[in-house]
Amino acid sequence: MDKINSRIEALRRKMAEWGWDVAVTVGEDPHNSEYTPLRWCQRQFISGFTGSAGVVVVSRDHAGLWTDSRYWIQAARELEGSGIELHKMVSVEDKDWIKWIAQIVPAGGKVGIDGLCMSMNEAMQLGRAIQDKGAEVVSKPDYLEELWPERPLLPQGAVWLHDDMYAGRSRAEKLSWLRGELKARGCSYMFLNCLDQIAWLLNIRSNDVEYCPFVISFALVGPDSVELFAGISKFGEDILAELKKANVNVHPYGEAGRYIGSLKADGCILIDSDSLNYETGKAIAGTFGHILSGKSPVELAKSIKNDVEIEGFRKAYIQDGIVQTRFFKWLEERMAAGERITESDAADKLHELRAAMPDFLDESFETISAYGKNAALPHYSTVRGQDAVLEPHGLYLNDSGAHYRYGTTDITRTVPLGALTDLEREDYTLDMKAMIDLAMAIFPEGTPGCRIDAIARRPLWQAMRNFGHGTGHGVGNVLSVHEGPQTIRQNLKDQPLVPGMITSDEPGIYREGYHGIRHENMILCVPAGENEFGRWLAFETLTMTYLDVSPLIVSIMDRCEIEWINIFNRNVFDVLSPFLSGDELDWLKCKTNPIAL
Repeated sequence: MDKINSRIEALRRKMAEWGWDVAVTVGEDPHNSEYTPLRWCQRQFISGFTGSAGVVVVSRDHAGLWTDSRYWIQAARELEGSGIELHKMVSVEDKDWIKWIAQIVPAGGKVGIDGLCMSMNEAMQLGRAIQDKGAEVVSKPDYLEELWPERPLLPQGAVWLHDDMYAGRSRAEKLSWLRGELKARGCSYMFLNCLDQIAWLLNIRSNDVEYCPFVISFALVGPDSVELFAGISKFGEDILAELKKANVNVHPYGEAGRYIGSLKADGCILIDSDSLNYETGKAIAGTFGHILSGKSPVELAKSIKNDVEIEGFRKAYIQDGIVQTRFFKWLEERMAAGERITESDAADKLHELRAAMPDFLDESFETISAYGKNAALPHYSTVRGQDAVLEPHGLYLNDSGAHYRYGTTDITRTVPLGALTDLEREDYTLDMKAMIDLAMAIFPEGTPGCRIDAIARRPLWQAMRNFGHGTGHGVGNVLSVHEGPQTIRQNLKDQPLVPGMITSDEPGIYREGYHGIRHENMILCVPAGENEFGRWLAFETLTMTYLDVSPLIVSIMDRCEIEWINIFNRNVFDVLSPFLSGDELDWLKCKTNPIAL
């Protein structure tokens, strides 16, 4: 931790030089991404905290990290000895760090930010919070660069095309649709900065971001052309030719602000100030006289999968079901043989099995391979050499996923490795009930995810148990494993669930120092019927990996829950059996035997 202490002190010296009273370091990149290239892992550099959400605030006499409940245990470990205090936020949406700054900033003070890596709205919210004291927000792009001599360079991954046969819509079709949306809003232009939206709109992919096949880029969509700022060297001649057919022109990545400043723009431009970074927002404001700030129409369109994409997801989950059957069979047999297996060994084996599958591209996130008390950290990161050895008792949690050419997977299974305590079995059963109850939900058209979140929590709340993270997130098609705008969580959000949306169903129970349990399937929103009370929606479960029924306390399950899990496991066997044979088929048959009613 001496390294972190010295970085904090070096930052304070720079703050004195710049006249700053407070410095804010967020974890985003210039595109408001959840998963960032190493170049923009600034929060990790200055604090040592490796979680994917949080804000570091450094004043002249205090350094703090604000993060939500998913990371409290992890942050406490990683910050130990650094001198950085953990401030616990109830949810990732909380802005407690802004309130704290407003309380401690001196009259007339300066709060420094990296305006490339903070959204317009967040920067303006911070400014409003401190204006009563006559304090101001000062933007200095890449201010940590002076303290970071070995800062990684900008990624230069080669660009490849996401074929129409997997996308279901061509880039020309998508651009025509978007221009229609812009016209309806009275706009001629739109500036896109979110990497997943640009990748979806133009059907392009790359490996610039680990686990997320994005192209680091900005895009300005105009009435007749698209200006894509990504770096020409990343594009082969054949790719450039395909993009040119849709009037997509490629420019150097760093030229976006300068290009915008050179425009003689006529007409209104649409921006999303929740995600657009502060510095680029200033450039747009200096060029366009008419600016409309609102939600990007691309976000919602991307989340509603077309028939081609849905079939691709179904195929991807069959691939993953085959892999997971082989993985858990391997794990069970090695444990029975008394072999020494670590959490990393298990993650390596799962990767090996996935990588051998046809059309596998990459993992969709870092595998969470967690035994016993480590599983009590919802976003536990397995560190080779410091990971646990699996023992023939207790529970093992594995949360993993993959990108195949036609779809992206995310699945969590918690399995017994031997004898379980009564509490482990009870928590396992209650969490299974929670996952099943949401999967069985029927709800009126127009219902947002926050209204049905309690369906999953009901079995847990009745037993006075709960979990701090969301119950469900959207999943992109060979994009980010986490996407919006839909979500199933307690936080109020008015985005309705819509047929075609694919969302996770993943309640959990976590007991610090003991165990963690999460069961996760992917669910597709589908029409359920119409009557005099309106239109109704339901879920179709896409995941094709068996659920282990051996730890269940059947007496506390409802009959409909038992029937659901019997049907689910039978369907898993029926779908996967043509791809398995011999011992694998016999093993899966045993695992999917029905619970007696």
